[in-house]
Amino acid sequence: MSADAAGKPIEDASTVIVLREIGAGIETFMLCRHQQSGFMGGAHVFPGGKVDPSDSAAGWIDRVDQAAECLSQALGEADAESGLGLLVAAVRETFEEAGVLFATTAPNADLPQARGQLHRGDSFLELASQLDMKIDSTVLTPYARWVTPKMESRRFDTRFYIAVLPEGQRASHDGTETTSAVWLRPANAIDEMSAGQIKLAPPTVRTLQWLADFNDAEAVIAEARSRKPPLVRPRIVSGDSGWFLALPGDPEHPEDDAVLPGATRMVFDDGAWRDLPSPVR
Repeated sequence: MSADAAGKPIEDASTVIVLREIGAGIETFMLCRHQQSGFMGGAHVFPGGKVDPSDSAAGWIDRVDQAAECLSQALGEADAESGLGLLVAAVRETFEEAGVLFATTAPNADLPQARGQLHRGDSFLELASQLDMKIDSTVLTPYARWVTPKMESRRFDTRFYIAVLPEGQRASHDGTETTSAVWLRPANAIDEMSAGQIKLAPPTVRTLQWLADFNDAEAVIAEARSRKPPLVRPRIVSGDSGWFLALPGDPEHPEDDAVLPGATRMVFDDGAWRDLPSPVR
């Protein structure tokens, strides 16, 4: 965890974009957060959450397929402990929120029972021992990193990963933090937001816009692996005509170089996030 200039904490978090192929295209799994949630209440999100201190416990090193130093380098993190904690958090949160476990286990492992134990507060590391869990870090492909703007009451430094739904597993919401779940084609999710049927956050919108150009999961992962995950630090800009969200490369953003394709400005209009034309810097 770090802090901004005003001393507001910026909490580390991990999010997983779970994909499956259906027909001639892909779908991504999305959860609807509880309306009373303290962050993004009522929004459709990818599974994920905050990094817990226990996610970087030394005991995890023996349950990840790479040494911590190699894992950290692969994820582009400053230190081995951070890389390990972010990966374990991604696996833990996806299992807790979506019931999908990106790890191998003993043949007789009861995953629904293990998920229930996690919901009741059992240690994920202890569960890993019970299940003989092994995490293959290559199953989760780093995609991007978004930092919540300064004006938000809660700030997160979130690493996004991409993964394909493991064969034989089913995804479902947890019934507490999330109230429903759905598989959506990326373009359909954007259409539903535009029609006021679902709420999405800017990082989710830009991710779905990117995913909409692909027809198979292998191509998505290959593209993500071909470049360094972009660091996106949006800035909220106010003016005479209202406010908008500026992304790197925009004239109103302190970072000159664009890190994402497409528009560098987004505006919240009639319940949906929409791109604005990007002026020349």
